[in-house]
Amino acid sequence: MDRFEIYRSRHNENHYVAILADDRGENAEGVRDSDNLEFLMELPDDGAPRIAFDSAAAKRRIADHGFYAFAVNVELREHAE
Repeated sequence: MDRFEIYRSRHNENHYVAILADDRGENAEGVRDSDNLEFLMELPDDGAPRIAFDSAAAKRRIADHGFYAFAVNVELREHAE
């Protein structure tokens, strides 16, 4: 089973980058070594639905570009007192 490494931007809390955990290619190593990103977590590609992360889209983008950049925006929709 594939695993994704998820990195978060140090400058924008809504921006993330995913790479495959076993990828040792130039783009993946660039993500790992970036001063602008910090490691957040690993996710298994187990077919489970995830909020804000589509593993199929991630795999397609990684195959084309070596990484998958995405944004997560959380907005409070109900007023909490």
